[in-house]
Amino acid sequence: MALPDKGQKNAQAAYDAAKAELFQIPEDGAKRLAASCDTLADELQDEIAAAWSLANVTGFPDLPSGHALAKGFSAKGREYIDALTAFRETVLRYKAAYLAAGKQFEDADAANRAAIKVAADQLEDPA
Repeated sequence: MALPDKGQKNAQAAYDAAKAELFQIPEDGAKRLAASCDTLADELQDEIAAAWSLANVTGFPDLPSGHALAKGFSAKGREYIDALTAFRETVLRYKAAYLAAGKQFEDADAANRAAIKVAADQLEDPA
């Protein structure tokens, strides 16, 4: 299942522009922005971990309507997790863009690989 688009394409475009040296910022600014991205990505990961209880809804009666309600609420929880995961991927892609714009190409490539891993992990095991 693909993640919803929550800015990943724009972040990837910024990364591509930075790699082509069309988008540049001072190194210290790039590092500060990357550190902010790390903080946000960590907070999103914590929220994703906490949100799994929303995707595993129980407690409804063992009736067709109870099963339907549990399934519906679980699906909404899953949508929330997918949105948070998409935001996390976007944050990591922006981190890569900022680092590339600050000519920190090795760190930028590592951040880009981390963003790709977030998306790939979602495709491999969305549950």
